[in-house]
Parts: sequence; C-alpha cells; structure tokens
Amino acid sequence: MPKYIEELVSRQVHRSLLVRHKEAEKGKPRCGLVLAISRSMGSGARVVADMLAQDLGWSLWDRDLIDAIAQDATVSRKVVEKFDEHTISEIELLARAALGDHEMGDFLYPRHLARAVTSIGKLGNAIILGRGAFLILPDALSIRIDASFDLRVRNMMSFENLTHDQAAAKIRQSDRDRERFLESTFGKDRVHAAHYDLSIWMDRFTNDDAVRIIKAAIDARCRSMGGRGGQKVEG
Repeated sequence: MPKYIEELVSRQVHRSLLVRHKEAEKGKPRCGLVLAISRSMGSGARVVADMLAQDLGWSLWDRDLIDAIAQDATVSRKVVEKFDEHTISEIELLARAALGDHEMGDFLYPRHLARAVTSIGKLGNAIILGRGAFLILPDALSIRIDASFDLRVRNMMSFENLTHDQAAAKIRQSDRDRERFLESTFGKDRVHAAHYDLSIWMDRFTNDDAVRIIKAAIDARCRSMGGRGGQKVEG
C-alpha cells in the first residue's frame, strides 16, 4: 500500500477528531454526524462534497480511500486504532448487521467495507462519498445528488476534457457498475427499498446552493439529535 494512502487516512482521521475536540472546548454537545452522499457520475457531487469538507472542517472519504481501507489491514488499523476495545466490538457488530443475510461466505470485501465505513461513522464529522455508505450507516444523513443525463455529460466533458460520445459512454458504464456493486454487496431488494433523507437535482441548483441546503439539513438533524454539529447555517 502506498505510503501516501496511509498518510491521507491519518490526515482525514485527524480532521474528524479536531472538529470533535473544538466542539468539546467550546462546551457544545457533540453531534458527530456523518454525511453519506450517494451520487451519479457527472452530477457534481464530488465538487459539493469538497466544498462542504472545506467549509465544515470535516474529513472526506471517497471511493478510492474507502477501498484502500477495506482492502488493506494496515490502513484499516489506522482508523480502528482510534477506538477502545468496547467500541471496536460495537463496530464489528454494526458491520455484520449492515450486511444482513447477504454476507457471502469467504468473500471478505463486503465485511471489510462495512467495518471501514462503520469505523468512519463512529469518528463522526465525516463525509463519505459513495460505496453504499447510506446502506451501512442508518443514522447518517443520507443524501442523493443527481442530475439529468445531458448535464452529467456536459460536466464530464468539462471536468475530464472528453468528447460528447466519450463522456456519455463513461457515464453509462459508471451507472451499470454502480448498480452491480450495490446489488452484489447489499442485495437487490435492500438497494431498491433504500431511501434518502435529502435528494438534490443539480439541474435546478448551483454547487453553492447545494452546500447551503445540506448545511441546513445538518443543522436540523443535529438539533433533533440534541447536539449541534458543523457550522450554523447563515441566512
């Protein structure tokens, strides 16, 4: 595993813990919320997630980083070692519960994925982008960011300097891959029955709009939990 991955994991863990410590110093009740953002390729969700992480000071965990944790014991330990034995045991139980009856024998990746995402959920003050986190963390603020196919194609043409046909083909393949991943990992019935706390259609909103909407949802959720997380939404 490349050293930079371990360093990135440690840096993201530190960001979550730093927000927790700052809240404690200010005497704020700890909310420790996690955003589980589901998205379609080209919707702009990654940009929105980056903006939120910078604004709130929260950690950001994308697909590549989650996979690195799930697939490498050394990297996984960087996250898990932040907890005591009681919490680690709780993480293991929650990870097993997240997979339900769909866990497949010796196929380790789903179990490691659930353990990694559950560990991040215990850290709190985190944004998880993709990897079915909304199906693993029932207490997360579950958000879907999507857009029309045409807007997604235009975004991919701009983001990655692709032709129209290249962008369209890449998006279609991504949509197929996402559906296969979710269904093979969590089961078709569970995936199709899932819901989101908040869904944002990016044809109607700018990135700044999306950030404001999500921050308002964070503030409302933390109030309902009896604590406050992130920053008070202005305006």
